[in-house]
Amino acid sequence: MTNHSEFVNEFYTFIKSTSPISDTSWQAMCGIMNYRTVPKGEALLAYKKIESSVRFLTKGIVKCVDNFNQKSFVYDFRVAPIILSETVSFFNTIPSRITLEAISDCEFIELPRVPFTELLFSHLDLAEFATKGVANYLGMTHYKQALLRTLDAEQRYKHFLREFPQVVLIAKLSDIASYIDVTQQSLSRLRKNISWKENEFELELLSNELAVVHGENQ
Repeated sequence: MTNHSEFVNEFYTFIKSTSPISDTSWQAMCGIMNYRTVPKGEALLAYKKIESSVRFLTKGIVKCVDNFNQKSFVYDFRVAPIILSETVSFFNTIPSRITLEAISDCEFIELPRVPFTELLFSHLDLAEFATKGVANYLGMTHYKQALLRTLDAEQRYKHFLREFPQVVLIAKLSDIASYIDVTQQSLSRLRKNISWKENEFELELLSNELAVVHGENQ
């Protein structure tokens, strides 16, 4: 791997905050790391392809799209710094129904599937890190699904603004609408009629900026 020490150090700090590993295990991981960049609009993982790596996203934003029964919807945005992989396809070596697409220029450290899984089976602390990482992601996903099912559309939109301020001015309106599970037309009406509380001034500013970026009149 070419020297990208700042990103490698950031990855190491991320690992330690999740589940510390030994120096031996860390050096073994460093030996299989690749550094990659992709431009906005490029797929990191295409529909029906097998996930080939675990990535540590060091810069950029990735849109996660589920292609279920020939209907696609945005279920998440992944904002650096963060781990990124379609784990079902990765561990089961099966075609993915998930698409991972860069919605900004992205940079990431890549751990290829075969050598990384070999390390997991031979280094218990790495296996523990991977297990905790997957468990944390599943917990976050379950929480998001609970919110989407219990909040109304206006509350879901406000929650999106709170959770993804970096995404607001980059994502397409259709992607935002898909994420909060409304039509784009419904999102437009919602944003024109939304009511803001006194403590939501920053969210209101973000929403207004979104209107400017997309040439809307609120």
